[in-house]
Amino acid sequence: MVHISQLILGETGCVSYIVFCKEKRECAIVDSFENYEEDIHEEIKRLGFPTVKYVIDTHTHADRNSASSYFASEFGVEGVVKSEMTKYKGKKITTKDGDVLKIGNAELKVIYTPGHTYDHNCYLVEDNLLSGDCLFIGDVGRIDLGGDSREKTEMLYNSLRKLEKLPADTKVYPNHVGAVHAIDSEDKFSTISKEMKNNEAMQVKDVKEFYTYMTEGWPPKPDNWEKIIEYNLNG
Repeated sequence: MVHISQLILGETGCVSYIVFCKEKRECAIVDSFENYEEDIHEEIKRLGFPTVKYVIDTHTHADRNSASSYFASEFGVEGVVKSEMTKYKGKKITTKDGDVLKIGNAELKVIYTPGHTYDHNCYLVEDNLLSGDCLFIGDVGRIDLGGDSREKTEMLYNSLRKLEKLPADTKVYPNHVGAVHAIDSEDKFSTISKEMKNNEAMQVKDVKEFYTYMTEGWPPKPDNWEKIIEYNLNG
């Protein structure tokens, strides 16, 4: 049986996760951030100090400095788990679509879901989807933080088609929640069926219409987003 710890980081609306196999007492740290390392340490302590098997990033973040390289060093893992499409310069374990990472008795399936970034992965464990910045509660991740917007729109459109094929009751755990990220819902998780019913982005089934959706009416870009990306790629 797997346990997922959802750690909402202060007032930021950003979320980190710990995926924990109770039987074998192994875990993975997913999307940790600088200045919130103590949140991870405290949760690992609360879980009884399981062995950290993996340190994972869903993608290259543009709004917050990753702490994954710190935790990879702290817990002596081989490197940060990333998509094979990453340009990360630090020590890494690369994945491709369909790969499976074993965390004790739990299997964490890699689902390559580009669009928000070129190197975006979602991770499916049992009936739980860690959706990163691909799929939020009621929205999706923006496509205007570097790269070709039309190409990334089409990538994200296809990624959503991939996610909607998951079982309807699959729980969706995103990387951002709440009003600070212009997300209307204050819920902490959702399901695939709820998102198919309520998420306007998932309801657009024409890629040209989706491009209009993805390029109009978005909030301002994060401050210093280009420098944050550069920092996170340097490891």
